[in-house]
Amino acid sequence: MKKETRSVSDISNVTITNVMAGSLDGAIASHPNESDDERKAMGFINETDHEHVRKLLGQCDAVVVGAHSVNVSGGVMEVTNDKGVCPTWIMCTRTGFTSDAPIWNFPRTKKWLASDKDLPEERSKGAERVLVYGSGEGNSLVHSIRSACAERGLNRVLVFGGGYINAEFYEAGAIDEFIVTICPVVVGSEHRVPIVQPMMSSPVHFTLESAKTEGNLVFLHYIANR
Repeated sequence: MKKETRSVSDISNVTITNVMAGSLDGAIASHPNESDDERKAMGFINETDHEHVRKLLGQCDAVVVGAHSVNVSGGVMEVTNDKGVCPTWIMCTRTGFTSDAPIWNFPRTKKWLASDKDLPEERSKGAERVLVYGSGEGNSLVHSIRSACAERGLNRVLVFGGGYINAEFYEAGAIDEFIVTICPVVVGSEHRVPIVQPMMSSPVHFTLESAKTEGNLVFLHYIANR
């Protein structure tokens, strides 16, 4: 494991796509600790959407996700991409992971951790890299991840959330595309988790690239307006 704070400036080749499944009322979960089994019961997950996500993973180089989202999902999705390797998973965390955490059960997937502070060795020793970021545009979470991906040639990046991670990338103007599966459910709960947490200073606008339906699901692909 290598702890790093150094970043590179050439990030123009890195394309970042936010990929989510959301309810008709804009939720990605009925409550913050919703497990995959609960998501299936709620109507957020089925085999059609699972195959949709696997296809996207097969065309990407890296995945950015919050540690909490990985924990409640039971680990990463280990998929071989079109370059013959598994995408690198970059997990944003303030505490790291215990040695028996589910994420370490996927040996073919390289794992990076991104944190705003140094992590204890025992909670990060399974990671290939630890990116330590700070405040300010040049050393933010988003800039650190984009720079590290550019440095390693990980040019196709998927952002899987949750809502706080999504908001960080939208606020930084870093999202190039948005791919969302609209699920046929209205959550309506005060505990629901939104696609983007309400912490942005201005909206982000998109142009519809494509739309398709399969069963009761709608798959929408948007391109961010620049």
